[in-house]
Amino acid sequence: MKNLITKIVLSGTAIAVMSGCGPASYNDRVNVVAVGAGHKPKATDRNYVDDKKLPDVQVYYTPNLKIKEQNASATVKYIAGDALVKEYSGEPKLMVDYLKAYHSFDNMVLILDKNGVVAWSGAFKGDDIRNAQGVYDYGITGAKFISFDEAMEKFVIDEDEAEFDEDKKIKFPTDNKSSFLAGFSYAGKYPLLMTKLPDMKFGKTSLSEIRKNHKPTVIVFFMAADEKQEKTLANDINKVQNLMGFVTGSGSSDEKIPAPQKVLTEIEKIYFKKQK
Repeated sequence: MKNLITKIVLSGTAIAVMSGCGPASYNDRVNVVAVGAGHKPKATDRNYVDDKKLPDVQVYYTPNLKIKEQNASATVKYIAGDALVKEYSGEPKLMVDYLKAYHSFDNMVLILDKNGVVAWSGAFKGDDIRNAQGVYDYGITGAKFISFDEAMEKFVIDEDEAEFDEDKKIKFPTDNKSSFLAGFSYAGKYPLLMTKLPDMKFGKTSLSEIRKNHKPTVIVFFMAADEKQEKTLANDINKVQNLMGFVTGSGSSDEKIPAPQKVLTEIEKIYFKKQK
């Protein structure tokens, strides 16, 4: 009789898992945070995020991140894109330094493990966020990649801990030479992986405040609006990408990089299905 009961319990568990009703629920197990670089865009803007439709996502902006125009001709701005001739300053410093090096946040994604270590680094470049590839480890044999979905299971459901490199300092390329040299070093190529992020102010809250519950944390960075909320800062980059797509025949960047609302809605739908 005992063996029969055991078989029934195991069979029931297997059926529940196969039917998608198993224990792999992300509700109350992870912080999901979306951070816009700059001010909140207007509702008509491509990068506007309607947080009322995202009950499980915390949406914040960084109004202390300042943008100043460099002296450049209108022709240079048109060809290169405004964002490439902007100077970034203010806070959070890590975001400012990132923009100085790479010019834009295109749905850049980090997963922090329960200890606050950056465990996975990637980006949502397409609509299929579950299979978005990112790096979770590297060594002398190369970088190791897994999908966002696999990383969520590994670091949220299984509560795996990432390796913390206490000697690693977060450094972004400062010029073409350092950018070139960074390509030969996995630590330089993935500057945030295996580090602990410095505390950052997001509006009236902070990263440390969000992580007080010691849960794994997903952070999605995207471009928000300038101080006057006239346009999304990403529009300048898209102009360059669209121009390059036209020249190379690869198409428009807007076809590849989804709007923040879209990827955040996908996270909500896939990982926070409400129990009936």
